[in-house]
Parts: sequence; C-alpha cells; structure tokens
Amino acid sequence: MGYSNKLRELFPGISIHTEDLLLLETFQIKSLPERVALKEFATLLRANPVVHRFLVSKYPPVASFLDKILLENSVIEDETLIGEQCQEALWEIADLIIYNKFPEHFDTQAPIKWELDEISSITSLERKVIADVGAGSGRIAFMVSPLAHTVYAVEPVTSLRSFIKEKALKGNVDNIFVMDGTLDSIPLPNHSLDVLITSNAIGWNLPQELKEIERMVRPGGHAIHLLWSKEVQENPFHETLTSAPWNYSCIQNENQDEIKIRYIRQF
Repeated sequence: MGYSNKLRELFPGISIHTEDLLLLETFQIKSLPERVALKEFATLLRANPVVHRFLVSKYPPVASFLDKILLENSVIEDETLIGEQCQEALWEIADLIIYNKFPEHFDTQAPIKWELDEISSITSLERKVIADVGAGSGRIAFMVSPLAHTVYAVEPVTSLRSFIKEKALKGNVDNIFVMDGTLDSIPLPNHSLDVLITSNAIGWNLPQELKEIERMVRPGGHAIHLLWSKEVQENPFHETLTSAPWNYSCIQNENQDEIKIRYIRQF
C-alpha cells in the first residue's frame, strides 16, 4: 500500500469519494487490473454496486477482472473496516481521480521537476514543431512553447485538456494546440514532428508506442523520454529502449533527493 501513502503526502487536504470513480475514462479503467489494491477494491465494489456497473458499462472487458477479485476476496461485515478499505482503495488510484477532478492540484503539486535546459541541451527547440505527449497539465508544453514554433499537447484526460486550454488562453499562449490522444495513437500526420517529448508517460503500451513515435518524428528529429522519481527503482523499459531496434541512449542523474533519467533517440 506504499503508493497510497505517497499520494496522500503528495496531495494533502484533498478529499476523494467513491462517486469520483464515475469520472474515470475508458483508458483509465483499462489500467485498473495493474493498479488497484485487490482486497480493498473488492470491498469497495460490494459496498458500491453502482461503481461496478459503471466500470463494466464503460469498459466491458474489465468485467472478468472485477468478478475475479470479488470471488477471491471475502465479504466484510464491519462497517468501520469497510469505510477504511474503501478509502484505501481510492487512494491507491488517487492520481487517476485527481487528473479528472482536480487538474489544478495536479499542476501545482505533482513532483515533475525538469528545467528547460535539460531538454534544449539535447537539441535546439527554436522554431521547432514539438509534441508533449501524455501532457498532463501541460508543464512541458508551456516550458518549451516560448522557443517552439508549434507545440501539440496530446492528452487523453478531458479535464486536463480543458485545463491546458484555459491556462493557454489566460496566458495569451497562442502556439499550444491541445488534442485528445495517447502515445500509441497520436492524431498527427506521418513525420510531422521535429521533437516528441514525454514526461513519465511512456509504457502503457510500449511496443505500439515506439512504433507510433517512429511514425511521427521526422528524419533528423528527436524523441526524448523524461522519467523522474524520488526513489531508486528498476525501470522496466530500460532494456527495450536501449536495445535494437530502438537504440535509445540513456542519461541518468542521481542525487540525494531525486533520480532523473532521459532517454534520447535521433531519427
């Protein structure tokens, strides 16, 4: 349950509720089998059958997973324990909820710490066509926009796309264009990008993502994947990214407070 504690520390003062699960989008529901605390989520489903119905109606393939965890985890009668387990289940996936419900909190409190020169030192961004894919609240998009000709902020979460649009409008930023999409399905023509950037957004569907990146980036252009963490942890993508046929180079910087990894490929 370590991740739920991290999210509680990261987003203090935020209250989340079972009905917030009704905000989840299809691609988020698809990720639940790899994300949820099984016992606690089974308790939540039993206590809130409307959530069960919503998840299945929104993404029918999740039904077999939900049925499985209900079968494998026993019924709890204690009302206090039910409440505690429901909150634990919610906080284990609280980031998914916060993306949808509190994009402004995600923008100010998410621990993504990159400086412009950590990107521009790899390749010039001047007058380039750039995509920030999995843009979140648009931190990278807004960072590179003063240099770029065009920035596409590609983000699948509706509320985050709205947040970026409103922030750009308020800031008179006229070269950021927001669109719905994911790293494995980017709604842009072939070889239309000089630079494609992700920030902690790669790996949902890695083989197809890498093929899509190759389709998108022009010859001579760059793909840059930024990963940031406060803890030393095995990166499941490292071997694939750095081996043939993808052959990304890797720059890793560690200090007492953080680990920063940049994967870079020129096409």
